[in-house]
Amino acid sequence: MHAPSPHPWYKEPWPFILISITGLGVVAGSTLAYIGLSNPPEIVRGEFGSLAKFVTEDSARLHEARALGLVGRLALDGETIALSLSASDLASLPAQLMVQFQHPATSAGDSVAVLTHQGGGDYRGLTSETPHDRAHVLITDLAQSWSLAGRLEPGQSTPVEPRRP
Repeated sequence: MHAPSPHPWYKEPWPFILISITGLGVVAGSTLAYIGLSNPPEIVRGEFGSLAKFVTEDSARLHEARALGLVGRLALDGETIALSLSASDLASLPAQLMVQFQHPATSAGDSVAVLTHQGGGDYRGLTSETPHDRAHVLITDLAQSWSLAGRLEPGQSTPVEPRRP
């Protein structure tokens, strides 16, 4: 019997089918690269000078609080706020402090209170509205030269220390 003679590779359809699949991948990838490079996304928008200034000032406030050795505990009993603050120099503590309660999800639930110095490291004040149980607490002097932060814990006193809220 006579064996059929094989066709040369370029006369078979399979090499061209495989090459065309690979070629379609190259064309699709090149097209996506062109679209992506010619239309860069505009992710960053807005005024960033104020944001950078805030981050720098916030960092300076944290360093100042650490330098003063400030740490404390905040207790909330209904509308009464009690803060026990310790510092390396208790005589340098201001007469009033500002406490901001920041709602964890919406700024509509934020509230601010002013605490008055009671002697030593103790401060007391009243809040007009009860903050959320898991609110972030930010304590600063009225000049906002330093800051302490913490997170309210329901039913117990909250530690506040130099850190970002």
